[in-house]
Amino acid sequence: MEDNKELLSEEEMSALLPEQDENSERGMKKRIVPYNFRRPDRVPKDQMRSLYQLHDLFAHNISSSLPLFLRAFSEVNLISVEQQAFSEYTRGLTDPTNIFTFEVEKLRGLFAIELNASIAFPVIDRLLGGKGEDLTEKRAATELELKILDSFLSIITDNYCEAWKPIIEFETEIVARETRPQMLQITPPNEVVISAVYQVQIGESRGIMSICLPVAMIEPILENFNQSTYSPQVVTPPEATRSLLKTLSTVHFPVAVELEKVAAAVSDLMALSVGDVLRTNHRVEKAVEVNIGGETKFVSKLGALEGRILAQITEQKEQNVSKATA
Repeated sequence: MEDNKELLSEEEMSALLPEQDENSERGMKKRIVPYNFRRPDRVPKDQMRSLYQLHDLFAHNISSSLPLFLRAFSEVNLISVEQQAFSEYTRGLTDPTNIFTFEVEKLRGLFAIELNASIAFPVIDRLLGGKGEDLTEKRAATELELKILDSFLSIITDNYCEAWKPIIEFETEIVARETRPQMLQITPPNEVVISAVYQVQIGESRGIMSICLPVAMIEPILENFNQSTYSPQVVTPPEATRSLLKTLSTVHFPVAVELEKVAAAVSDLMALSVGDVLRTNHRVEKAVEVNIGGETKFVSKLGALEGRILAQITEQKEQNVSKATA
């Protein structure tokens, strides 16, 4: 046998290998989708959009209810709604924090609401008659402090149940209070949960609130979700609107009417005293601008009534016009 003689010819090797079409091989590569076993998506995207709308509606409702309860400016904004493993959710919580576990008998499950210390302690201070001040040193809340927060949590859960009404009506009950994320046990670590994260502002304090819903608990009612169920228009009760307007009626805003500016030397300003008269170049018939809170809102004309100088509003000035003139 010659050394340079091949054992198999090219035709024989091609016969042994299965025929592959380039197009079919490319198509198989396109159909292959990577799957992450640590973060399985059990809720479809359309139902996730419905869940986002539900929790956004809850944020609007609670923003209207908290000012009446705490007698302070309050605002709740939805940051995100996503599905993740329960162990991943607990690892993302601060330690210590304030976690409340709720039982939903109608759904035969548990869910949790977490309040960051940055917002929990100012709420406790307000409920005890304070101004809503935060702690100088971070620490875990005591059992008594967690119990004080029950009334605050009842406002939150009442609005949360109201947001779920188009899908299902249920009631909640607090069954546990924890300060360590490791102690939260509402579902196995590898189970998928829906986590909704909010930014809460009460007075001058800001903090994070999150809601953890096990997918296994809401899976039986996911088919009832419909995006049209949640309208972006939020209907506020008339009594809440009246109470909010009554509270806002006591808020003071600086209102100023500015005449035409006059240039003056520093020496003249230093020599000013009571009784001196400053002469301006502003003509009486020339319109003046009315500033509210530092922004030009109206155009008015000067007048006099009962020995007092006044400004009569003649038109509303658009914001883009004021920016252009500035």
